[in-house]
Amino acid sequence: MPAFLPEQYYHLALLLLAALIFHTILWARNARFLWRERRTILFVVLVAELWMIVTDPIGGSWGAWFFDPDKVLGVWLFQYMPIEDLFGVAVISSAAACAVLVFGYGPRRWV
Repeated sequence: MPAFLPEQYYHLALLLLAALIFHTILWARNARFLWRERRTILFVVLVAELWMIVTDPIGGSWGAWFFDPDKVLGVWLFQYMPIEDLFGVAVISSAAACAVLVFGYGPRRWV
């Protein structure tokens, strides 16, 4: 782990880097198409966030996973869900929605 980055920010920095890489690749040649489909992308992100807000506390209370308090920012939702989870689900669902739109429905379909 780099010494210049505190441990609780390391996972968030990797998530930001992944978001930047995946979205840059998808938007580089398909920006016009994806911009027209921004409502669909936003809808997918909102549904994913809602699903996580409903189900994540249940899994956390059952002990299905554990977050090390030293490795998260320290802002907790419902006592079991660190705030980074919301950002992670937004990044993953947005990248997945963009990829499905580009590869399955875009003007230059790859699938």
